[in-house]
Amino acid sequence: MKNCSVALAFAILAVPAAQSADPGLERQLTQTVRPFLAKYCIGCHSGKTPAAQLDLKPYSTMETVVRDHPQWAQVLEKLATRKMPPPKMPQPPSAARQQVVDWIRAVRSHEIRSNSGDPGPVLARRLSNAEYNYTIRDLTGVDIRPAREFPVDPANSAGFDNSGESLSMTPALLNKYLQAARAVGDQMVLTPGGFAFAPHPMLVETDREKYTIKRIVDFYERQPTDYADYFQAAWRFKYRTALGKPGATLARIAAEANLSAKYLPMIWKLLTEKPPEVKEEVGPIAKLKAMWLSLPAPGANKQDLVRAKCVEMRDFVVKIRKHTAREFAAPAVRGLSPTSQPLMNWKLRAFASHRRDFDRLALRVQGEPAPAIPNIPKYPGLGQESAIRAAALALHDRVTDCDLEVPAGQLARHEESYARLSNVFPDAFYIRERGRFYPDDSEDKGRLLSAGFHNVMGYFRDDTPLMELILEEKGIQELNGLWDEFDFIADFTARTWVQYYFNQSGEVEGKGRESGSVRPSDKEVSASPVIFGLRDAYLAKAGPSNNPIAMEAILDHFQRVDNTIRRVERMRVEAEPNQLDALIKFAARAYRRPLTDAERDDTLAFYRTLRNKNGLTHEEAFRDSIVSILMSPDFCYRFDLQPATSTKSPAAPAGRPLSGYALASRLSYFLWSSMPDSELLARAAAGDLQNREVLIAQTRRLLKDGRARGLATEFAGNWLDFRRFEQHNAVDRERFPEFNNALRQAMFEEPVRFMENLIQKDGSVLDLLYANYTFVNPVLAKHYGMPEVKGGDDTWLRVNNAGKYGRGGILPMSVFLTQNSPGLRTSPVKRGYWVVRRVLGEVIPPPPPTVPELPVDEAKSELPLRDMLARHRENPACASCHARFDSFGLAFEGYGPVGEARTRDLADRPVDIHAVFPGGSQGDGFTGVQTYIRLHRQAGYLDNLCRKLLVYALNRSLLLSDEPLIEQMQTNLAANGYRFSALVETVATSPQFLNRRNPDLHQKLVSQQNIGE
Repeated sequence: MKNCSVALAFAILAVPAAQSADPGLERQLTQTVRPFLAKYCIGCHSGKTPAAQLDLKPYSTMETVVRDHPQWAQVLEKLATRKMPPPKMPQPPSAARQQVVDWIRAVRSHEIRSNSGDPGPVLARRLSNAEYNYTIRDLTGVDIRPAREFPVDPANSAGFDNSGESLSMTPALLNKYLQAARAVGDQMVLTPGGFAFAPHPMLVETDREKYTIKRIVDFYERQPTDYADYFQAAWRFKYRTALGKPGATLARIAAEANLSAKYLPMIWKLLTEKPPEVKEEVGPIAKLKAMWLSLPAPGANKQDLVRAKCVEMRDFVVKIRKHTAREFAAPAVRGLSPTSQPLMNWKLRAFASHRRDFDRLALRVQGEPAPAIPNIPKYPGLGQESAIRAAALALHDRVTDCDLEVPAGQLARHEESYARLSNVFPDAFYIRERGRFYPDDSEDKGRLLSAGFHNVMGYFRDDTPLMELILEEKGIQELNGLWDEFDFIADFTARTWVQYYFNQSGEVEGKGRESGSVRPSDKEVSASPVIFGLRDAYLAKAGPSNNPIAMEAILDHFQRVDNTIRRVERMRVEAEPNQLDALIKFAARAYRRPLTDAERDDTLAFYRTLRNKNGLTHEEAFRDSIVSILMSPDFCYRFDLQPATSTKSPAAPAGRPLSGYALASRLSYFLWSSMPDSELLARAAAGDLQNREVLIAQTRRLLKDGRARGLATEFAGNWLDFRRFEQHNAVDRERFPEFNNALRQAMFEEPVRFMENLIQKDGSVLDLLYANYTFVNPVLAKHYGMPEVKGGDDTWLRVNNAGKYGRGGILPMSVFLTQNSPGLRTSPVKRGYWVVRRVLGEVIPPPPPTVPELPVDEAKSELPLRDMLARHRENPACASCHARFDSFGLAFEGYGPVGEARTRDLADRPVDIHAVFPGGSQGDGFTGVQTYIRLHRQAGYLDNLCRKLLVYALNRSLLLSDEPLIEQMQTNLAANGYRFSALVETVATSPQFLNRRNPDLHQKLVSQQNIGE
């Protein structure tokens, strides 16, 4: 059965050739070509070790010749140029040679004419490792990269790992897929509106807290709360005419500076206006306005000065607000610690509700006795009030601040100024972290969003000024939603209550603050009767203290706890239908098409079985349902080549048009190596994606998108053979200590960034060879001897006039120079072979197994590599191949083993970068290589690029019938300024890309095979 399947596969692949066989050409093969080969070629090109690994003996039919057309293209080239048979071997008559040449050309012409536009044999296949990672990223919104543990994907004959010719599934790999799907499922998090994915596993409480807290803190830190930015924006509005924007509004200025359009007018009003009842500004507003009026008008070199003065204004406001912030202590209750949660939460709420107020006791009237400066007490012990130490610290700050002094008789006017200032400038927009001694954070800054409780968890929200002053309604809703998700996901209110109940609530019974209450026998600890029962005990405890604030604090605390727990319970019940709806939508996105009714029902049935029969929780069943979706062949495989109808495409008689969804997937995996986005799927649903104008518009949109980095990485990385350089370890790091992981990563990134820029800016493909620019980060700039780049490793800049540093385009990039060096020396052979084979597309046979090795360490070699290679080329068996590429590598001897520019080799000999290229032209260095290619080999480079891109796009090897499309690609490229988009659009609108082979023919072969069995 297995052999039958293999035979069927070969039969399917050979269908076009078999259908289009020409009796006359078949007869010529038998009567003319095969006798010619037997007499002049097969003597060397047959047997166990045929010359150039080309065995001509098996080619007995037209079908075999057409199937292996790349080899026969080489035969044609060798015969037509009289390179074969070799000069010392018997030569055929010119007429006989010409007969074979004409026959090969006729076969090619016949095949092209008969099957032009044939979509070819594109096999259903699994996602490549890269496609799997990118698809999971776009499906989940998180760059999880679960395929990092997969085996390396094999490449097809063109060097790409995205074709059915090379991508198979084995039991071991299937197990890897299951592990990967489970790893993705582990990062799922249920939300009120559905579910999402975290950047880490979400299996325990600390995972949930980390995820939700980070989302809130990240939101806080994204908000524009730096006063200096607002002062500078107000200055730009003041001088808008001088700055060339006379029509600018405050809203426009705010938008350009990414500031709050709600908050900037408040600051502008404070700086430029005063209430009618205020005759003259005094106090902090008077000083702030004076600083504002001192800002210089626009002029040369004034921007830095303006910024510095705006920073001074900000620092003044921050200092004033810190020294005038309100102070609070927990209400006192005999027998309860001031850190008891009901009392401490009242204190935190008091801080939160007075952020835009100021402490009138902070002001000092001149002439009145100065307040006594207290000693700073020690940090409070466990369960003691922190307000005493905080107040002492605040008083120390206040007495040394001369801005807090008020002239006699003017206290009321100054209080009014402080009130107006505080209303616009809160003492904090939000509290990011809080320690046990809050607001004193000198010893303990605490945890993010922490309430500052001792020895138990607890969180407290304090961000009212941010909502009142900065956020618009959309931002307020987002922030409220994040805090709702915090409790929904991390359940922090209920968990805090449970910890408090068992660890601290015993204080109400006089058992001490580190004691708990007994577990109820008939109720959950979080049940309302339990919560309110404890509330009543606290009220009874507080009664004798006769402190109405404490009574209010207790009532408020327990009511909030119960309300929150009950609300979260309702949210969870209400969320389940939303989550199941989201699961169905997730499956549709994973399959890259709408689900059938049966698929929808099966997905929900699987979930319900896990719940009802297997006894899993909602979350456990949900995770397993996600794993099931990710293990479906509809996700793991590319089934996007199914026909839309049974009607044959008029453009391709052997093919049928792809469905809209199949075309969407084919386009996105071509340009992104990932799944289609919502817009592309919407066009598929609308049924107009096959419309040429719509398809071209979508193609251009995808090329502009950041996900086109997938094309830069996967196409260029495999074409130019640097895709796995991130794992390159051939460099001796003791001899080349500068080659560290950061430099290796930067080397890998350089061609990706270059190609990404070319794609998104729709640059000329000739820039890959001739550009006078490149992209560097700090570590690569240092390696290249370029001016320093400020920033971290992820800071990348375009460097123009890169030629003066010996760089520009791909040829002198260190990634290629390093990868094609053995470690302790350069390798002109490997570097030249890379240029000729990968860049120019020349087919060169592999070296014979008996080739002697060159010395490993250049520093210990007696001769320069140039001289050793010259000796090697004295062997006629080696000379013919080495003459085709050695010169290219020798021209790059001005770069060392890690791509560093050099003038002397590792043995301290002067390097010679002169090269005599094939055909006799000469040049020096990489610019000599550029000139030679421009004058003599540019057409070969463009032909190779077209062929490589077409192989990558179609996910298969090329056929003879693709030749007209390749010619069209080259024509369109030249006609459109060699812009990259011209290549992509030609491919995307071709019959080969828009169709698949006629499945009726496939089915006919299957039926014939079954009958044969």
